[in-house]
Amino acid sequence: MTDTTEERENIRVMVVDDHPMWRDAVARDLSESGFEVVATAGDGEQAVRRAKAVAPDVLVLDLNLPDKPGVQVCKEVVAADPAVRVLVLSASGEHADVLEAVKSGATGYLLKSASTEDLRDAVRRTASGDPVFTPASPDWSSASTAASPPNRPVPPAPTANRARPG
Repeated sequence: MTDTTEERENIRVMVVDDHPMWRDAVARDLSESGFEVVATAGDGEQAVRRAKAVAPDVLVLDLNLPDKPGVQVCKEVVAADPAVRVLVLSASGEHADVLEAVKSGATGYLLKSASTEDLRDAVRRTASGDPVFTPASPDWSSASTAASPPNRPVPPAPTANRARPG
């Protein structure tokens, strides 16, 4: 077994999406890739309750949920357990949605059009605290530094010699 596989097997993941077929497919893909899927949820209220109960390392979260929006779920889960990292998996590529997700405490944002390999990599990187954004949207990297959530500094993006404001 490689070190990468061992790392994946130790990452506890919860998947939240209101579409059962999508939720089940993501959970199955992650499980088959060696991640430990500890729970799934189909609405915001259920997501908050289950996340508090199972304490995942990574919460893979859709933004559009019944009962409670994903942004509010993110805020509540991160407030209850700051060690939980949130990876938003959304159909929306709007910059405002990305910014709102990061402000609510998300470590990353991936479009649902991403490949399974992109998802696996994003979960792994999110678990380690690296900001993750859909590769096709380089301008989103500014969202990670512009919207650092309170009490959870976002690690700098892995770019060489990035200038910081004085």
